[in-house]
Amino acid sequence: MQNSMDKNHLVAVIGAGPAGLYASQYLARKGVEVVLFNREIKPGGLVEYGIYPSKHKLRQGLISQFKRILEMPNVHYFGNVNVGQSGDIRVDQLREAGFDAFMVTTGAQVNTSLDLPGADLEGVYHANDIVFHYNRLPRYADKKLFFGSEIAVIGVGNVMLDIVHYFKQLGQEFRVTAYARRGPTHVKFDDKSLEPIAECLDLEATRKAVDDAYPELEKIGEDVETFFSLLEKACDRAEDCHSKLNFRMRFLLSPKALIGDENGRLKAIQFERNQLVRKGDSILPVGTGEMETAPAETVVFSIGSRVDTGFGLPVSRSNFVTTETPRFPIDGISYEVYNEDLCSTCEDVFVSGWARVAGEGVVGLARKDAERGARAVLQFLGTLPAKDKPSIQDIFNQIARSGKPVVDLSGLQKLWAFEEKTAAEKGLPEFKFDTKEAMLKVIEED
Repeated sequence: MQNSMDKNHLVAVIGAGPAGLYASQYLARKGVEVVLFNREIKPGGLVEYGIYPSKHKLRQGLISQFKRILEMPNVHYFGNVNVGQSGDIRVDQLREAGFDAFMVTTGAQVNTSLDLPGADLEGVYHANDIVFHYNRLPRYADKKLFFGSEIAVIGVGNVMLDIVHYFKQLGQEFRVTAYARRGPTHVKFDDKSLEPIAECLDLEATRKAVDDAYPELEKIGEDVETFFSLLEKACDRAEDCHSKLNFRMRFLLSPKALIGDENGRLKAIQFERNQLVRKGDSILPVGTGEMETAPAETVVFSIGSRVDTGFGLPVSRSNFVTTETPRFPIDGISYEVYNEDLCSTCEDVFVSGWARVAGEGVVGLARKDAERGARAVLQFLGTLPAKDKPSIQDIFNQIARSGKPVVDLSGLQKLWAFEEKTAAEKGLPEFKFDTKEAMLKVIEED
């Protein structure tokens, strides 16, 4: 920890997913002193808790990069600290502590909800409930989940495929149907992502679903052969199913209500059938008023995510609001929250990654967006006079006085070493604790 006073600018990066880590690296390389705040104990965000476990090499490769960033001398990690209006410390308190600017990279942490009737029934879940459960994120790892044999997943993206993969690995007799409000030409996954479950795909049922949707696709000039080519590529490289899973897809259906039984458990979903309408460059699903009810004992909504409205910044749709008239635009993009009407005290607050555009892109795009956002911060810092800064240790002590353990890099390194040792002893590719308490116990031991 740094104890001396210095004249470098001090920036708080809030959120230690890929965007936060790459923004920290960019700023640090330019001589900025960075404190990286993370609500969780372990950094990495969706790399740590969102990538399917079988992609172990991908995850470990990225985490190795993140470790090198955290070891930079002017990057200081404060884990287990929730920054926000309802968190452990507010942005205005950090501003008073001496920070010059704030880069918010908290991502889109909250699943989008359709607020349907019956949303409180047993058996109703959102994507994070499943993904964070199998990736052992504290608060989710020990969550009790009920899965019936008839499962519906709402959404047709890569996260949907990961969830179906999880059901496959459970080895139980499941029929999983993924529902799309548009047609098969608008699925949001590629053939490589489909590979792990392609052999479990019920091609006959899926082809019938495409045939049923074909009149709408023909009306707008969509070619279904692209979709079938995607399926064929995945099936050609797929592993054997080795599971009781039956996976199928259906199209042009929007959920309207969840129907329960006398015990409060989900038993069916009511859908409205859609037609497709071309509007400019977009193809929109429009309800026909015709309804259909399909059996389902479990439903998982995998329809995207949004930022946490409790953070304290203005929100529009799924993202934090950025000004349309930025002082420091980067490649024509605004990264600034400052807005005279919505956030007049936010002159020093910037956002990037999924906090700026929820759900857009993968790690490579998150890095690019984070680095552009960091460039905007640097331009802002260039307008400020140099001033003495409090020591990082003083700020650490101030936050720690709240009574909540703050995890620094040395604590992280202790935790990583213990997890690696445990994984080796158990013959596992990796080992994770299910609770923050267990992690803190390892960190705090002498």
